[in-house]
Amino acid sequence: MALEERRMNLQSSLPTVSFDFAGLVAWAQGMTSKYDGLVVTEEQVPEIKECMAEINKAKISLDNARKETVKKLSAPLKEFEAQIKKVTTIFDDTYKALGDQVQNFVEQEREKKREVVQGIITEELDAYNGEVQPFPIPVQDKWLNKSTSLKSIREAVQEIIAQRIESDRIRRQAEQARVERASAIEQAVKAANAERGIELSVAQFMTPRNSDLGTSLDTICAEIKTAADREVTRLDAIKNAMRTARPATAVSHAIQQPAGQMAAQAAPLPSVAVGPDKTMSIIITYSTAKEQEVRAALATLKGLCTSLSARLR
Repeated sequence: MALEERRMNLQSSLPTVSFDFAGLVAWAQGMTSKYDGLVVTEEQVPEIKECMAEINKAKISLDNARKETVKKLSAPLKEFEAQIKKVTTIFDDTYKALGDQVQNFVEQEREKKREVVQGIITEELDAYNGEVQPFPIPVQDKWLNKSTSLKSIREAVQEIIAQRIESDRIRRQAEQARVERASAIEQAVKAANAERGIELSVAQFMTPRNSDLGTSLDTICAEIKTAADREVTRLDAIKNAMRTARPATAVSHAIQQPAGQMAAQAAPLPSVAVGPDKTMSIIITYSTAKEQEVRAALATLKGLCTSLSARLR
């Protein structure tokens, strides 16, 4: 017998229940066997409903008897449980009162250790002052446990600082690489501009994709070269178009000038008659920046004509 049982002077006996199990089975089968295999017809429905009610009534009566018996047999057990729980609360109250006092001392010890741990953190940060900027290192709860040594705490703090130094180094490398990437892109654009005599914008190549170190610099330089070639082609097309349009434009502007202004700019050249005179009307539009070139063209044209008159609108 266990010590607790001897203290309780426990005397118990298992409950027993005696009843006519076989008689109950025979009774239930007697009520239900006559319905085995029965096929109910529509005319039998009212009668069968009455039979079903009798069967259900018998089942409920038997089950209620079971519940009542269990209740009676359980009553001593429930009373026993309630009494034992009342006794255990005596232990609980005392345990809690003592535990609260002990916990106060534990918390005081943890706070004292927290100060020591904070000192270790400060010491280690000072030791690495030239390698990393001071940063907050939270005191971990497990460091305050009595079982955790100060040596292991110091090693953990050193590991945290080492990780920060490494992460800072990687970050600085990435920043430097991005600066170098931007400088390389700028130099590539300037070189392409100088080589081809164009003016590509550096900003158009400073995209998030090109700033990503995962994008090959060779790929970016190839894109800059392609863009520069396209720009050269575009400018050449504009120049060719301007050359084609320039003679007609110059003549149109000259015709719009007053005859007096035109004569003041160029002396008439002797004309050579090669057949019947013809008359042509020309209207030109030009930029004021091309004033001198237009006047020179008009002077040349006047030397080819029997007469030329122009007026400005």
